[in-house]
Amino acid sequence: MIARRIGIPVILLPVSPDNPVWMLTSSSVLPIVKAIFGDCSVTRYGRLGWEYHDKNKTHLRLGDGVVLVTPAHNWVYVCNAEAFNEIFQRRNGFDRPPEMLAMLDVFGPNISTAQGADWQRQRKLTSTRFNEQNSSLVWVEALRQADEVLHFWKSLKIPIRRTAKDTRTLSLHVLSGAGFGKPYSFKKSAEPPKPGYMFNYRDSLALILENSLLILILGPKFLTRKFLLRSWRQIGQATVDFKFHMTVMVQEEKRLIAQNKPGGENIIKSLVRASEGVSKLSTSASTEGPLARGLTEDEIYGNIFVYNFAGHDTMAITLNWALYLLAAHPEVQDWISEEINAAITDEDSSTWNYSEIYPKLNRCLAVLLETLRLWDPLIGIAKTTGAAPQVLTLNGREITIPAQSRVILNINAIHSHPKYWGDDALVWRPTRWILASPSSGSAPPLACEYLHTPPKGAYVPWSDGARVCPGKKFGQVEFVASMVALFRRHRVKVVPEKGESEDEARKRALDVVRDSRIVLLLQMRRPESVALQWLEKK
Repeated sequence: MIARRIGIPVILLPVSPDNPVWMLTSSSVLPIVKAIFGDCSVTRYGRLGWEYHDKNKTHLRLGDGVVLVTPAHNWVYVCNAEAFNEIFQRRNGFDRPPEMLAMLDVFGPNISTAQGADWQRQRKLTSTRFNEQNSSLVWVEALRQADEVLHFWKSLKIPIRRTAKDTRTLSLHVLSGAGFGKPYSFKKSAEPPKPGYMFNYRDSLALILENSLLILILGPKFLTRKFLLRSWRQIGQATVDFKFHMTVMVQEEKRLIAQNKPGGENIIKSLVRASEGVSKLSTSASTEGPLARGLTEDEIYGNIFVYNFAGHDTMAITLNWALYLLAAHPEVQDWISEEINAAITDEDSSTWNYSEIYPKLNRCLAVLLETLRLWDPLIGIAKTTGAAPQVLTLNGREITIPAQSRVILNINAIHSHPKYWGDDALVWRPTRWILASPSSGSAPPLACEYLHTPPKGAYVPWSDGARVCPGKKFGQVEFVASMVALFRRHRVKVVPEKGESEDEARKRALDVVRDSRIVLLLQMRRPESVALQWLEKK
């Protein structure tokens, strides 16, 4: 067997984890398999998102490398910081598997699915908006949105069971306002749909993101067929309407550029400026080659969708986890509140300057870093050996991974491995990220704090190397600003059920956070089962 020649432990599976039929049916099939055969490799490793539930167990038992043998591919799982670094550095030897990401081409080719020189071209053309100027916009928009959400929550007369829904709206509005130049208010109703369409821009995108797995597997055209359930046809209509809204925004930006009008700085404008028609006007005749070509119309639409998908869903899910974790850990709320109130002394939020205040909020950022360490919406980082075998050094020994193998950087395992995170690696403890330098003179203790830097390769929630997530800083600023608006003057608590103590309620909240599952990304299964309440600090 080819897999055994690699020289690492082998696990056999009768179905490939990325088989579309299996992805849709495994939740129904696996209980039957378990009832007949009990716990076995199929029930343990055939489960979508098994990496999250398993954490470090398989690698502690079998070593830093294991291979899952399936009918379609060999899946080599790696849990080793040095090996991670080598894989990230060798982009040509370990590239992204195009067939695994092809579903993201639902609206057109994009930076997530591009390979080689085409990826370099798209990365250069699409990442210009992710800079410090944009971070300042994200800061302002996230402060505003989180403040509006907080006031809405406080206005409710009943315990809040809609946190997951509202954090989705918050994140979507930050992305729409700071990223795409379409600001929305949480408090006001959105604009009505255009005549002949069912959804406006915001609502069509929200429905697409909530049903992304179904759309990516079946395709948007199939979901518009008349014989389907009405709910499915509505999802299909949302894809039609979203494409319409993207087209309108792109055409409007092209019109402004043609008339030499400034317009707003946003991702849409950057993509249109990088389009083939516009870029030819500003490219010298001597500039040639594949990297000089602008974006096609389909690539503009594909990248608009991917930036919405990657920039909204991941942060919304992470913020939702963090709020429940903070509700279950009031001591951490006090810890970040101390930092926020030391950094901000003025009540007027318009004076809260991003470049001055954000660098002082290490504890708030630590909450994000620790949450992503144990609850990352992305299950793993997928690579492939491509057409040729690849040699990889694992614990000082060279192994040869066959051609066309999937290589999975098991981030759930490495982020929870005692080798890198200590004996309490499975404990959510944001304080692990904060270190303090010796106090000098009259400097306050908070001013001496700085962020811990893990061993290179041991912490990669945004990936690393050339294909590191371009929206990393965008998400970090959005999260920290949300913490400022929510916890500067308020705290959140878990509402106990009848006969339940506060300690029991907090434990139940943690259990619900741990009960996360894969939809397309990892997310809480039943967040509405735990009610929260926001209170003003006395």
